[in-house]
Amino acid sequence: MLRTALISGVLGATASCLAKFALSPDSPLGWIRETCIESPSTTDNVCFVVEWVPRLVCLVVMIIMNALMMGAFLEGIEESGSVAGTGLATAANFGTSALLGIWLWNEKVNGMWLLGFCMVLCGALLLSQVQSVQEKKKHE
Repeated sequence: MLRTALISGVLGATASCLAKFALSPDSPLGWIRETCIESPSTTDNVCFVVEWVPRLVCLVVMIIMNALMMGAFLEGIEESGSVAGTGLATAANFGTSALLGIWLWNEKVNGMWLLGFCMVLCGALLLSQVQSVQEKKKHE
């Protein structure tokens, strides 16, 4: 029931991650160009193509992920209500973004961030419980 709202948050965070891969100068894809330039047998045009084809693929996959995320989000809202669906999607997006940032970009998470994340999770849990109670009353 709440699964699609959570999936939409994960898809949204993944799409953002792909955008960072595609567009950020700090992208891990930058090593492709650096490696290509170091090779004396390649030209600048080849290096440009070698770097930008993976970036373009990331952009296309990001657009697809955003479309899937919107579909899952709308389905999640339909299943669990707008308030609970939005809260759950936000919590999933927040957590997935943090995990991807730690894993891919070695970002640091401090105690204040953890406290905020715990508060978001508690809020999402409360919202999902309120929605569940309202659904039960509606079916009685």
